[in-house]
Amino acid sequence: MTFINIKILIFIFLLLSACYTNTQNKYSHNSNSTQIKINDFKSNKNKIDKEKLESLDEPLNSNNSIVFEFRKERYLEGMQNKEVNNKIDYAQKALQATFKMLSKAPTTGMEHLEIKKKSDKIKFNFKNFYNSFSKTDKTHDDVNILVLLPFSNKYRSIGEKIRKAIDLGILQSKNDSIKFIYFNTGNEFNSNDIQQMIEKLNPRLIIGPLLRENLIKIKPIVNNFKIPVLSFTNDSSLSEKGIWVLGFSPFDQINKIIEYVIKCKKQKIGFISVDNDYGHKIYQIVENSQILNLVKEKIFINDKVFKNKDDLRKIIKNFLNYDESDNKDLLSNDEYDFIILIGNRNFVLGLTPILTYYDIDLSKTELFATSVLNDKTLLKEHSLINAKFPFISETNISKFNKLWKQVWSKSQTDYITRLGYHISKISIWVASQNINFENQIEKGKNKFSILGNKFIFNNNGNVLRPINIYKIDKDGSIKKINSCL
Repeated sequence: MTFINIKILIFIFLLLSACYTNTQNKYSHNSNSTQIKINDFKSNKNKIDKEKLESLDEPLNSNNSIVFEFRKERYLEGMQNKEVNNKIDYAQKALQATFKMLSKAPTTGMEHLEIKKKSDKIKFNFKNFYNSFSKTDKTHDDVNILVLLPFSNKYRSIGEKIRKAIDLGILQSKNDSIKFIYFNTGNEFNSNDIQQMIEKLNPRLIIGPLLRENLIKIKPIVNNFKIPVLSFTNDSSLSEKGIWVLGFSPFDQINKIIEYVIKCKKQKIGFISVDNDYGHKIYQIVENSQILNLVKEKIFINDKVFKNKDDLRKIIKNFLNYDESDNKDLLSNDEYDFIILIGNRNFVLGLTPILTYYDIDLSKTELFATSVLNDKTLLKEHSLINAKFPFISETNISKFNKLWKQVWSKSQTDYITRLGYHISKISIWVASQNINFENQIEKGKNKFSILGNKFIFNNNGNVLRPINIYKIDKDGSIKKINSCL
C-alpha cells in the first residue's frame, strides 16, 4: 500500500511540474510592452484593498497624449498599443478572472485594510478606460474632467502626489460616468495641444494646472470654450470669472498679517524683504493699507548682498539700530514690536539667525512671515521659535492620513496632497450636476465642506477659506493662536 501511495505522489508531482512549465512558457515569450502584468500588481508594495474600496476610475497619462492606464499601484502597461485594442475583450475577461481568483485568496496581505465595513468590490474592467489614439467616440458618452498635472521633470513628485489624492476621491465615488483624464504638463506643450484635448474630450471641468505659467498659457483657450478651471496655483491675480485659484495666495496672507497688526495695535513695524517683484508687490499691499504709517523702516535685500555675509550683517545691524555698547546688560532689542519677513526658505534661513544675534527676542518682538515657515527645515530652526505665520485652517488631518495610509501605505501627505483630494470631491459633485458651475454658484450652490474643510466659491474667481495664525513651538510643531502677544 505504501509503494502505491508513493507512485501516486510521484505522478501528481510530475503532473504539476508539467502544468507549471506549460504556464511559464505561455507567458515567458510575451515580451510585448502591452503585456498585462498581474504579478506586478500582486507584488507592489503600494497595495489597494480590492475587497473594501468602492469603485475605480483611474486614467493616467505618460506623455503629452492622453492614455488611460493603471499605473504603479494598479498597473497595466501600454494601453495605446493597437494589439491591446484588437484584443480588449480577451484582456477584459482575463483580468476579471484573475481578480476573481485573487479575491478568494486568503494571503493577499490586504485583508487587514478597512475603509468601510460595508462596501462593494472595485470593478476591475475596461469599460471606464479609453484609448486616446483609437477612433472611438466613447469619451463623449461620459462626463469628462481634464486634469493638468506634471508627471515628468522638476515637479513630477508633486504631480504624482496630487494624482494619488484625486485617485482616492475617485475610489470613494459611486458615479461611474465621471472620468478623470490626465494630461502631462511636465513636458513642453503648446496651446494647440490643450485645444485638441478639449475638442476631443469636451470636458465639463478642468483641474489644474499646478504652475502659474501654465495657467497663463491655457487661459485664452479655456475662456474661449468657457470651461471652469480649478487651479492649484497660488497667484490670485490670475483668478477671474470661470477660473478659480485654490492655492494659498501670498497676497491673502499679507492681508491676514495686516489684519493681525491692526487687531493687536502694533506701533513699530519693520519690513524686510527679498529685492524682487514678489517682495515689492507684497509691500504695495502694505502701502495701500491702514498700517503704512506704522512702518518704521523697510529694507529690500538683493542676491549680491544676501550672499555676502558681512554686508548682510551690516544691513541688519543698521536696520535694528543695534549698538553693542548700549547692550551690555544683554537686553532684548526693542527697536520694533513687529517685523514682517518676506522671502523663500533660504532667505528666511539666512536672515533669522542674524536677527537673533542682534538680540531680537521673538517672545517680545513678533516676527511674521508667510506660510513658507510651514516647512520641515524651518520648523526645526532654533532662531524661528515663536515666529508666526498665517495658514489655512485644516480639520481632520489625522482622519485623512489614516484613510490615505490604508490605500497608499508608505507615502506621506501634505497640504497640496490634501487639497488635491478636496478638489477631486468638489469636482465630482460639480460635474454631476445638470447646470454649469457658474449657474450653480449663482443659485447659491457654492459652499463645500470636505472632511470639515470649508470652501466658498465666488463668481469672480475668488475662493474663500478660513485662515488662522500659527506659532512655531520649541518642539518644531505649530500651534494655532487666538490672542495677541
